[in-house]
Amino acid sequence: MSAWIGLIALTGVLVVAAAPARVSAAGSYDGTRPFFCAVSAIVECDAAGRCERHLEDSANPTFIRVDVAGQAITGGGGRKSALKSVAHVDGELILHGSENGRGWNVTIDEESGRMAAAIVENDYTFSLFGTCTLP
Repeated sequence: MSAWIGLIALTGVLVVAAAPARVSAAGSYDGTRPFFCAVSAIVECDAAGRCERHLEDSANPTFIRVDVAGQAITGGGGRKSALKSVAHVDGELILHGSENGRGWNVTIDEESGRMAAAIVENDYTFSLFGTCTLP
């Protein structure tokens, strides 16, 4: 799972109930400027449908830097994943990418900064939840 956390930290792969439970800076998360997202919960599921929930350590949350203009999501250790697709749909910023045989998607509410992300490979999926904040 730490590889996935690293991947989402590098991607965002993404990446939503809140790590700080509130958004510290009000504003637009439409991708016009870089912002950070803190991952607060991760759900890991295997191909047999067995799932396990992991909570991030609130004292040391995993942060993801989203830079739409730079076409990248960066996470812990400077790991980076390129954005392959960016869309704005009904007030949501939707990001897509792939890395090391895995696909990932991140959806961020453009007003509140709430984030949900998924990383998918053949045998496992990871769902991540968190909140974004403007620097």
